[in-house]
Amino acid sequence: MKKYFKTFLFCLSIAILVSGCAVGNKHRYHDVIADIKFSGDIAIGVGTQDAREYIISGDKDPTFVGLSRGGYGNPFNVGTQSGQPLANDISQTISNSLSKKGFKPIIIELSHRDNDNTIIEKLILSKAPRLIFLKLNEWKSDTFTNTALLYNVDFKVMDEKGEVLAEKHLEGRDNLKGSVMNPPSHAKKAIPEALKQKIEELLNDPGVQKALE
Repeated sequence: MKKYFKTFLFCLSIAILVSGCAVGNKHRYHDVIADIKFSGDIAIGVGTQDAREYIISGDKDPTFVGLSRGGYGNPFNVGTQSGQPLANDISQTISNSLSKKGFKPIIIELSHRDNDNTIIEKLILSKAPRLIFLKLNEWKSDTFTNTALLYNVDFKVMDEKGEVLAEKHLEGRDNLKGSVMNPPSHAKKAIPEALKQKIEELLNDPGVQKALE
């Protein structure tokens, strides 16, 4: 009987610990630098639109990046560490990565309310010879013991007139592994690395590289 009681207390302690760790978490998205395999010196307009359904509906704040679950599976919202909308942070990461390779990125802020024509107009106004548009149809992490990343994004490279030169689609649910004792801490390390890998997959695509060189 004592053995079962000790086991119960241990499990209860873990549940309380995990619940406490799950509250108030933030993930880094703004200062990630992807490893781009090519370089250049042209100006590139960069815009990211948050088209996630729960952002458009107002159910979630634009800073929302996922869920961190307590010991009983109860979800708590996770936001960006910067306090900026996720779309802004990802544009910043793309910009950081391009700048490191000699490009001159110009960030164009897009609203989730913008239609396709408005987006193109805003990008063209940058007067950059190349334009990058990333649309977030889905992007969120979900952490319990393990961390999952759910994503669905459309990526386009356009010329100064808005004509598409290259495009790529990424969609999936990745298992980023986890931690029994401190899942949120693991997620804080795994998520920026996952973002880095996705940006690398987009920018290092042969068609994208050709369009930007």
